[in-house]
Amino acid sequence: MKRQKESILHRLKLCLALVVAVASVVAIKPPVTAYAFNVTPIGMVEMYTTSGTPVYATPDVFSPVVVYLDRFINVRVFGITDNGFYQVDLNGTYYIPGPYMVSQIQPAKTEKQKALDDLDDFAEAYRMQLEQMESYSDTFALIDVTGDGVPEIFDSTGKEIYTYYNDRPVMIYYSEYPVTFYYSKKDNVLLGKYTWNKNDIWEVYYKDVSLLPWGQFVCISTNASQYRGNATTISREYTNNAETRADIYNILKKILSL
Repeated sequence: MKRQKESILHRLKLCLALVVAVASVVAIKPPVTAYAFNVTPIGMVEMYTTSGTPVYATPDVFSPVVVYLDRFINVRVFGITDNGFYQVDLNGTYYIPGPYMVSQIQPAKTEKQKALDDLDDFAEAYRMQLEQMESYSDTFALIDVTGDGVPEIFDSTGKEIYTYYNDRPVMIYYSEYPVTFYYSKKDNVLLGKYTWNKNDIWEVYYKDVSLLPWGQFVCISTNASQYRGNATTISREYTNNAETRADIYNILKKILSL
């Protein structure tokens, strides 16, 4: 009986040793690699990196990264591997995974381009605002005074300015005194003139977005003399009636396409 127990213990030890040995072999087994055996040459072309583009010494995602490149770095490409790596010339031959490369730089869209892409909603938002303004403003002007390419709505008294932000128009200026607005195209400066104690007060405005995401006009100076020579009154070119509002899509498209 004693010998039988010893035999069983001996076999258990052998099995345990075998399990440990197998586990050790598995642990040190190198990862499966994805080397490409063929590289298809292509004519030397220039491509651009995306954010955090990894550069490998071999076309293998398991190999160490040589360096990470910033966005929009110009890279010369002269081959492509079976597994989708670009063969590139970076003072030597290296490899970059295909998804990290683009053929051309796509600049961020301007507010003007966004408005054109969303012109249906843009026009409807301005149409609704003009309907609300009709009771006190029978004329209005559309002009871009903030320099973002999107025109603002000026009412007939010059008290309020509306602009387009997140699918709706918002008021970005208000004064308790009637203001006549002037605009210096040469300097891209918005000026305002109003009467206080029988004196004409000129002010220079700029767009401040520190508190409101769509911005508001803030007076930065009452010395507008350096700009007044190039400034002209913002004209009231449009009649605020049903006919004009019905055509606001075409009016805005013309302005945004300039």
